[in-house]
Amino acid sequence: MAHSPSGTQENEAADGPAPEPKPRWWRVAEPRPSRRTAASAAVTTWVALTALVAVGMALRQPVLIPPLAASTAIITATPAAPLAQPRHVLGAHMLACLVCFSFLGLGWHGPWAAAVACGVAIGLALVLKMAHPPAMATVIMIMLTEPRASHFVPLLAMGASLLVLVQMVSSRVQREVYPTTWW
Repeated sequence: MAHSPSGTQENEAADGPAPEPKPRWWRVAEPRPSRRTAASAAVTTWVALTALVAVGMALRQPVLIPPLAASTAIITATPAAPLAQPRHVLGAHMLACLVCFSFLGLGWHGPWAAAVACGVAIGLALVLKMAHPPAMATVIMIMLTEPRASHFVPLLAMGASLLVLVQMVSSRVQREVYPTTWW
């Protein structure tokens, strides 16, 4: 123990880093993102979804917006995360299409088939190392609306690619790195 100029004793460890607070259920474990990061994610999400809505409305396919909006949230809020990388975003959505259109080709459709298709799609996505949870919304959407594959698949690929491209541009403007991996 050391004496302070006022004559009181102080712990020498007080100059070191503060001890970690004891975890509590009401405390958030992860650090809060910077204001710049939050603003960038907000603007990038707005730009990407505005472009996606414009394309969807022009082609009369706004049904693509919900699963790709969820993808946008992952890409813009956590661009370094594995689930935000192009392989996961593009691969999982395309894998979802493959599974769904295979099921539809076998005559399986509706909510029960959608549940099975989600299970198959996520299982395959994990085995192929391209899991992306919003792709499960794509599975549900395809199985319940039964769109034409020739029209839907290119549109979904374009939409997912657009999201990746917008995040790439945003990252370059901010001098950040996205994607961290392609494959």
